[in-house]
Amino acid sequence: MNKTYWQRIKKIEGPGSKEEFDQVGQKNTRNAFEKFILKNSNKNSLLLDAGCSTGVEAFRLYNKGYLGRYFGVDNNLKAIKLARKNLSDNQKVKFFSFDLSKLNFKSNYFDIVLTKDVIEHHQYYVKILSELSRVTKKFLILSMFIKPSFFLGDKITLHKDGYYLNRYNQGKLFRFMAKHHFKKPKKIYEDWQDIVFVFEKVV
Repeated sequence: MNKTYWQRIKKIEGPGSKEEFDQVGQKNTRNAFEKFILKNSNKNSLLLDAGCSTGVEAFRLYNKGYLGRYFGVDNNLKAIKLARKNLSDNQKVKFFSFDLSKLNFKSNYFDIVLTKDVIEHHQYYVKILSELSRVTKKFLILSMFIKPSFFLGDKITLHKDGYYLNRYNQGKLFRFMAKHHFKKPKKIYEDWQDIVFVFEKVV
């Protein structure tokens, strides 16, 4: 089976150990969706972090008082090994090395699904967002570092190193999510680069 760039990669993007987590970037973006997660969760909540890297969000959320269970998934096995080490003292946390387009979870399993800076780096979002939509019970948080365009079409750009840097059309993206039973999203944060949408699933 041909591995993707993110399955082959051996380096780590961002801080590798919890001692370095205070150096993580995009703090305002993270604060915005963390605030939403904390407000819309309780001790029985199940949260999926799709593209969890070394466990930064798990660490930050529990430090802020998150009470539910956390599941982190990433293609990068080295990142997952570091994440398990970083959160080894937290019994509510589990990390898995999965292909994000083929998740081994039941449908409607997670109360909240978070994916940050993920779909821009893959060939296209259809398979990944279809799968994340399937396992989402209520909220899907989509945080993007390449803002989708109102007017321009999808621009799929393959970097010479083998990963993608894609810009998507916003209307097309929203229609895709609507077909997967989500309401029109709420924008909870935006700055010069990042944008964060929350999609609520129609029951």
